[in-house]
Amino acid sequence: MQFSFRLSLCLLGLVLISLFPQPARGQVSSPRRFRAKVLSPTKLQVLWKEPKGEFEGYKVIYTTQPGGQQEVVQVSRREAKLLIEDFDPSKEYNFKIIALNRGKESKPLQAKHEAQRSGVEMVQSQRRNDNGVTEENNEISEAFENVMCAFCVSGAVFRSPEMEEWC
Repeated sequence: MQFSFRLSLCLLGLVLISLFPQPARGQVSSPRRFRAKVLSPTKLQVLWKEPKGEFEGYKVIYTTQPGGQQEVVQVSRREAKLLIEDFDPSKEYNFKIIALNRGKESKPLQAKHEAQRSGVEMVQSQRRNDNGVTEENNEISEAFENVMCAFCVSGAVFRSPEMEEWC
């Protein structure tokens, strides 16, 4: 009888935990929604949406290919952007944007800004959700007089000339 009561109590606890999930204390949420905007032939602005919950700032790690040069930049809480002033449009840029809080780091928001090909560029953003599944957000942007026109879809991306009038 006593064993049955303990088992019932354990099962009740598991049910309550699964019905009312709570983030782990001290866990830092990830930044969201990466965007890249070419401001000039030598300047790239990288923007993202701040994470939910408490955080103190960001660490942005980016590498360029070819060359493999890695940069690590600390960004304040008030900023959700980074200006790269030595941008090389012929190189691919891989980003990891990490939220920081009391010495802890979030899972990185990973994104790629591909080398430009004839004015059209591809931006890919990947984020792991809590189940370990990778979510992708593909975005195609086209530079038109220093203004970026972006169209986001999930999965395959198709672009037609008719979309230019939306910009």
